[in-house]
Amino acid sequence: MKNLFKNYKYLLIVLSVCMLGCTNQNIEISSTIMPTSNPCAKLNLLKSGYLDDFSTLKGTKISSRASDIWKANYQLFGKNCQIFSWGGEQHTYSCNLVAPNEEAANNYYENAKKITQQCLGSNWQAIESQRKHSDGFKTVFTNNDTQIKNSLTFSTHIVSSPGLFSDTWTLYYYVGNIKTPKQAHY
Repeated sequence: MKNLFKNYKYLLIVLSVCMLGCTNQNIEISSTIMPTSNPCAKLNLLKSGYLDDFSTLKGTKISSRASDIWKANYQLFGKNCQIFSWGGEQHTYSCNLVAPNEEAANNYYENAKKITQQCLGSNWQAIESQRKHSDGFKTVFTNNDTQIKNSLTFSTHIVSSPGLFSDTWTLYYYVGNIKTPKQAHY
């Protein structure tokens, strides 16, 4: 009986530490996804960055066979932002964040749509649809202004990935040209 109590005590300590880790992760995630102190300034930086192929935002280059990839010096949210180059001509800024659950993922997705529309303004049209190549939804913001080079788009995606024990939910955010070769991400 004494050993059972001792094992139970250790189990409670381990579970408490695990729960604390989850709480800290949720706090970190919620503080790194939009809104920030000035989300419109962040989106404007990405819009102007697109016009020069994100050259000022490119960090360390990562080897890849299919495209050129750079770690981004600038994180819109999370810590996984990158810049892709398709055929050396089209560049896309991309971020992703795994949400702790479906509810949080939906909140992040709705918040990203709302803030993007507010920051871009009424000249930008939002179209929401299901993703073609995976479960989930996407909202694509486009502008018909001919002065914006190569049809700049902003888009946010929410994707479910079924797992063995539970589903994971990921939020993606892209800034680039929706007409990338083979519609790679869209």
